[in-house]
Amino acid sequence: MENIWAFLLQTLTASVAAAVLLLAKRLFLDKLSPRWQYGVWAILAVRLLLPAGLWGQTPLPGLSVAVEAVKTGAESHLSSALSSPYAITEVLSPIPLVRLIRPGSVTDLLFYLYAAGVVLSLLWFFLSYLALRRRVAGGRTPSPAALEQVKAVAARYRLARPQRVVVLPGVESAFVCGPLARVLVLPEREVDDKVLLHELLHLEYGDLWAGVALCALRCLHWCNPVLWFCWDRAQNDCEALCDQRVLERLEGEERRAYGVILLSMADGRYARAPGTTSMANGGKNIKARISSIARFKRYPRGMGFGSGCVAAVLAIACLAGTSGAVDIPDFDQRGPLALARTQVNRPTAVAGALDTYAKALLCDSPLYYAMVAPEASRQAAVEAASAPYRESELEDYLYSAPFHDLGFRWHRPAWQAEWSVMNLLPDGAGGYTGVLLFTPMRGDEAQGLAWQPVAVRPLGEFWTVEPTGELTAQLREDWWLCPSTSTPYATYTAEGEGLYLEVDFQCQLWVDNTVQTGSSDFFSPFSTSGYLDPKPRPHASFTQLQTGVGARLVSTETGEAISLPITVAPMEPGDDPVRALAESHYTFTLSPGSLDEDPVQSSNGVTGGENLTLTEMPAALAVSIRDGADTYTWTATLERGGQS
Repeated sequence: MENIWAFLLQTLTASVAAAVLLLAKRLFLDKLSPRWQYGVWAILAVRLLLPAGLWGQTPLPGLSVAVEAVKTGAESHLSSALSSPYAITEVLSPIPLVRLIRPGSVTDLLFYLYAAGVVLSLLWFFLSYLALRRRVAGGRTPSPAALEQVKAVAARYRLARPQRVVVLPGVESAFVCGPLARVLVLPEREVDDKVLLHELLHLEYGDLWAGVALCALRCLHWCNPVLWFCWDRAQNDCEALCDQRVLERLEGEERRAYGVILLSMADGRYARAPGTTSMANGGKNIKARISSIARFKRYPRGMGFGSGCVAAVLAIACLAGTSGAVDIPDFDQRGPLALARTQVNRPTAVAGALDTYAKALLCDSPLYYAMVAPEASRQAAVEAASAPYRESELEDYLYSAPFHDLGFRWHRPAWQAEWSVMNLLPDGAGGYTGVLLFTPMRGDEAQGLAWQPVAVRPLGEFWTVEPTGELTAQLREDWWLCPSTSTPYATYTAEGEGLYLEVDFQCQLWVDNTVQTGSSDFFSPFSTSGYLDPKPRPHASFTQLQTGVGARLVSTETGEAISLPITVAPMEPGDDPVRALAESHYTFTLSPGSLDEDPVQSSNGVTGGENLTLTEMPAALAVSIRDGADTYTWTATLERGGQS
């Protein structure tokens, strides 16, 4: 947790899990054993130690959206040093990670206040324990009869004895102090054997360490009353479980007498001291424990399986939760809630980022721009998405958009166009560059295309898209795509054996965005081939691929074109060209003609499917040239990208 919003998301997630457990405990109060009632709190402890939103899961759909909406509304007017209104809230650690920098806003101060509260709470518990330990150290040695009584109880029930026994004036009941150097503290008055049995059982089952863990969890969320209430219940459930263990070792009237003993111990003086146990833990808690004693029964062994199944279901609900998927808002929605829904749907794939950016252009939606905008331009997109939507803006956009000049159809809320990206080339910094193309929907009579060079870059676990040029309309009746010299292609070169080779390679990728229709009617006017799905698909992968290739072979001595059979296959870095030619799924064989002919001559057609083996331009090409009985194998490297 690095800021107040991460803490808020973490503590709210834990509170939802706590509410689920409290409801379940209420339903199974008299049906499942005290062992289950106490053990189920381990789920909440694990929930607190796991960062909220881990693996993209959330216990309550919409929780992260609500936090994002509040954060965006608050931080947009602040200059916080620890948080940004344009970055998604992430919980990196279940404990506060404090950066000692000058606070820039009230939210920064609130986080520092929370972190200080954690430290002060831990210090308070620690000093309380030290004070008690110091007082216990001054206790006097009990009488030989009392020591013999402790020894006899331990021997009768085969339990370990504490390292030391002392008598401490002023205490109402016996308790154990110290998870390491364990001391049994006795009051000045005579102690019943059943009370000693209770405390020895705490030692036997390691309840002292559980108490230390509870104190640490209290400190971690010191300002959350829901969790403090839960840990009070957990502490009482620990005592109730110890009562159950005592009653299982007693018979007849001894059980009733044990309940009478509890009635006289409504004292919570040391109930929350870390590293201690006490039968006397408050009047309300004693009343609940008396009720548990009244319901005492020996649960059959078969109940363990049923209890485990219930606990497993609760663990899945509280720890795994739901996928946290949130619907993407419509293009014309505005405000903090809509922005929050886009924030949690930022693209996690290159294809998804391009699809989101393409839909932002086709819908002219600042919401969709905000999903995919890089840090430098996100503020402007967020501010535009926060302003109220006006229908007049849409009318202005329709007449000024390049798609209008191309004669593309428009069907609210988007221009009807298919997007694809040509020549997706690695930029050497983990991102890609390419040319985004917009073409008419299949079956549309519009002519021409719109294109724009773009850069796709990673931002943490998300992807952003930034235009590197203007969106340009290209009106022509003879345009075609891949293979074509009318659209960008990358050139690979190789030289040797008196020959110079240029290979022009194109790679066109896209996501199928059409919603199929079975007929053409008033509501579906774009024929049976379908219409555009206007909402972004930020997690989509490429589903369609088309490649084109052409080659020019020239003699380095005469400069004349040479016509020889050439085989070309994509390569990955470090590949053996001979192996690449043998194993590639994208292999082309062609015979180049003169240098004046269209260099992009051959295509492997369209390939569909979710697992495309080529999703970016290859690092190099494996080239095989056959000259009679001789065969030459070369590696052609990228010379220029041809982005326009």
